[in-house]
Amino acid sequence: MRYLNPVYKIGLKQSARTKKTVVLLLVYNFLLAGLGLLVFYLTFDREGRMRENIAYSGILTLYCVMAAMEFVMILLIVPASTAGAVAGEREKQTLDILLSTKITPFHIVTGKLAASISMVILLAVSSMPVLAIVFSIGGITLSDMFTFLLLLGVTAVYIGSIGIFFSVCCRKTTMATVCAYLAMLVVVFLLPVLLFFFEFLGAFSNSGFSGLWDVMNSIRGKRTVFLLLNPLISFVSMLHDQAGRGITLMSSIGSEGRLMYFLSNHWFAASMIGQLLVSGGMVALSAWYLKPGRKQIFFWFRK
Repeated sequence: MRYLNPVYKIGLKQSARTKKTVVLLLVYNFLLAGLGLLVFYLTFDREGRMRENIAYSGILTLYCVMAAMEFVMILLIVPASTAGAVAGEREKQTLDILLSTKITPFHIVTGKLAASISMVILLAVSSMPVLAIVFSIGGITLSDMFTFLLLLGVTAVYIGSIGIFFSVCCRKTTMATVCAYLAMLVVVFLLPVLLFFFEFLGAFSNSGFSGLWDVMNSIRGKRTVFLLLNPLISFVSMLHDQAGRGITLMSSIGSEGRLMYFLSNHWFAASMIGQLLVSGGMVALSAWYLKPGRKQIFFWFRK
């Protein structure tokens, strides 16, 4: 423990010693377990009495629903928990004292990030036994569970790095929280909307938009690469590979060169690597910006 990041160690002790952590774990897993028991009852007891056959696919639907609940939980909780990590220290006027110690800005940023996302990671890990009830029916393997846990961890780090960046740039926690949620909405929802918008324009290629669409069609592969940074697409791709739910990625990706063909076959792994690289860049930029004496580039956040 003495080699652990001191900032993370303090944040971990503060969160673990509160009653709120215990109550949150209890309520969260109770709701998931209640949902699982309800689906089991509807699938086996009620359907078995009303019909001769039982739809075992409902258990896979249960897995998808609970996985979606945990994924949405990360999207909703992580920006708020990370946005106030550094901005809160600044509001309490303790950031200058923290920077005057031997702890480097990089360790401050990484410690705050790890402490902020540790709660959601703990919630995700504690819910694994509840999700494992699908093992009694089949369809989901142990490797699928670890893949889902990997997705939750990478998504938490990815969204959390964005929140930490705005927490470093903004003076107020409120401003940092608003910017973190707006950035999350842009990354998660705006990128697919823009792609679908361009695809919608292609429907009018025979009505005067043919020249514009030819240009867009020529860069379709490059545009699709940006979806690797979208955790929602990664989540849907994972569900399709595991349970056959959701939607497949664009079927025309594989016909747009060797790179896009490779990405279409290894989309989940490529998206995880891409999001981790962006997270590392955001953390490094936050640490550089937090270092005393650096030029304040994002001065509009400092108001």
